[in-house]
Amino acid sequence: MICELCKKISQNKLNCQIGFAAIFSTLIVLTIVSVIVAGVAAIVLTGQKIARNAVQSAQAFYSAEAGVEDNLYRIIKGKKYQAGNNLAVGSATAAINISGAGNQKTIRVEGEQSDHFRNLEVKLDVSTADISFFYGVQVGEGGLTMNNNSTVSGSVYSNGPVQGGGNNSIITGDAWVASIPAAINQEWTSSDSGFIFGRQLDQIDAAQSFIPSISDKLTKIGLYLKKTGSPSDKTVRVLTDNGGKPSKTLAGSSAYGTLSASQISQNSYGWINVTLNSSPLLQAGNRYWIVIDTAADNNDYFSWAKDSTDGYTDGTGNYSPNWNAGAPLWYAVGGDLVFKTWLGSTPNALSGISVGANAHANTITNCEITGDAYFQTISGSTVAGTQYPNSDDPPMEQMPISESNISDWQAAATAGGTLNGYTLTNFAVATLGPKKIIGDLTLSNGADLTLNGTLYVTGSINISNGAKLRLAAGYGENSGVIVTDGFISVSNNAVFYANGAGTYIMLLSTKSGDAINISNNANTVIFYASAGNVSIANNANLKEVTAYKITLANNAQITYESGLASAKFSTGTGAGWSISSWKEVP
Repeated sequence: MICELCKKISQNKLNCQIGFAAIFSTLIVLTIVSVIVAGVAAIVLTGQKIARNAVQSAQAFYSAEAGVEDNLYRIIKGKKYQAGNNLAVGSATAAINISGAGNQKTIRVEGEQSDHFRNLEVKLDVSTADISFFYGVQVGEGGLTMNNNSTVSGSVYSNGPVQGGGNNSIITGDAWVASIPAAINQEWTSSDSGFIFGRQLDQIDAAQSFIPSISDKLTKIGLYLKKTGSPSDKTVRVLTDNGGKPSKTLAGSSAYGTLSASQISQNSYGWINVTLNSSPLLQAGNRYWIVIDTAADNNDYFSWAKDSTDGYTDGTGNYSPNWNAGAPLWYAVGGDLVFKTWLGSTPNALSGISVGANAHANTITNCEITGDAYFQTISGSTVAGTQYPNSDDPPMEQMPISESNISDWQAAATAGGTLNGYTLTNFAVATLGPKKIIGDLTLSNGADLTLNGTLYVTGSINISNGAKLRLAAGYGENSGVIVTDGFISVSNNAVFYANGAGTYIMLLSTKSGDAINISNNANTVIFYASAGNVSIANNANLKEVTAYKITLANNAQITYESGLASAKFSTGTGAGWSISSWKEVP
């Protein structure tokens, strides 16, 4: 019995040992499986995180690309753009900054999606060295008159009427005829100091308020500015009021424009005009704000002329570290910032012209249009393309050279000393510049003058009878300027030499009325009359003319090749933009 009992006890112990071993083995297997499952789960989760990060990074990249492409379109198509702005791309955003001036612009865009960032940078170069002209041909408020068989090979943007004076007046490209601002409604022009902004601390964005006395569209803004260094173009916005401070709401759709920094002088204050992408309808008695949006830069910034007496009763000046912050802070500048605002517009007409592409004008009469027509009124015209009645009038475009630019050239010439008149004739050879000439400049009878610096002539300029005017080699790829307060006459086989493709001699007159008369072919000259009329005689063939008013005589031709052409002209022979670099940057 005892032995039997011992056997049972031994068997039970053995069974327990076997059961424990089985349980222990199972636990080991479960542990190993759990570790494997956890490892696989970690790998899966890591893969999902990597995939999610890759997707969000890609979304940030594509939002940056969308920002680049949106602003490329605006610049290349000649539309207004904001130098600093944000674009929503689905749930992602693109922070855009456009810098540079003249013949190159840089678009830098930071795409962001859920704290993932990708940056793209694109450089745009213009295909001409001259930095002052932005259209194939631009005419001021005096308009363009074209007589029998006269031709503009390219496109025309005119702030005044464009009319044919007879048969076969032809514009081969687009024709844009703007409506011009009617009258100044609000302004303050007194100043005793300057307000610096865009340099440092809180004085980054500057603003001036005003209250219109009538309800009408805001068609132009004038600002009295000076710059230090070489700041880039900036965006000017017209915002509504929020309790006596600027709001973040535009006064109307696209109520913003570009401040062209290249037109602002480093030496003295000058009026710089800004036209808006579209003209907002302002209400009489409501307060609005003109806001210039800048960024901090210790070397390149602006000064806005200020009246410390705060004498303008319907407004005042403010500044902010960031106008677009979540809750923007605004502070008083201690006075008024000098400004002008124009309300209303006067429409102009396109008449008696054959247009080889599209036509844009308030009124179109007796025209033959190969492309589309955009208008308020049309009569006696044929349109091969589509007609768009009730289209907005084209806005006024600013002339490419400002009063400040001209003042700077005059000062540069004067710094080289003065002469009492200057005559070169009978095959004499000389070099001249920089110089201010008090009196007339006359080149005649085979004389050969090399321009070695800017000239400022207080009297008239007469170049005739085989005289030669050429740029000195020291100009390199740059162009030279001669400014006069008087009349310019170019005739009888006068010859002009630049330094190769993309360089020019500009003859500029500030005279009102009849300012320039050309009866001579000139392939390397830019003729510019800021306030007067340029008359182009029978059979003359030119490359570049920009003026307040232009008159083409019978058979005269203007073939634009030198100006910086806006690609808003769908056809034409002017220059355009090309992409020189497109890359991702840190």
